[in-house]
Amino acid sequence: MRLNRYIYNLSNLARKIGYGFNEVSDERVVKMKKEIDKIGKIEFKIEQNPDGSWTAESTNFDGIITGGVSTQNMSLTIKDAVFTYFEIPPHLCVDTLLRGDNEPVTVRQNVYA
Repeated sequence: MRLNRYIYNLSNLARKIGYGFNEVSDERVVKMKKEIDKIGKIEFKIEQNPDGSWTAESTNFDGIITGGVSTQNMSLTIKDAVFTYFEIPPHLCVDTLLRGDNEPVTVRQNVYA
C-alpha cells in the first residue's frame, strides 16, 4: 500500500513538471470510463460511526467498498477504492479521470444517533 502511495505521489510530481503518462488513452482507463459512463456515475452510501470512523459502499457498483478512521481524506480514499476496483495502476490515477471540472459532488450519508 505504501509503495502505491509513493508511486501515485511521484507520478503527480512528474505531471507538475511536464511529464505525461497518457493515462486518458490507456486501455484500462478507457474501459473504466466506459463502464462508469454506462451508469452515469458511481454513487456511495456513507455511514459514519460515533467513534469518527466511516465506511463507504457503492450503491450501483457491486464490490466497491472502503472506509477510514477519520473523514480527513475521505475523498481520496473513495477515489483510491474506485481505481483499485478497476485495477488502474497508481501512476495512471489522476483525480480528474473520475470527475469532470466543475461537476458537483453529492454525498449521501447516514448518521446514527
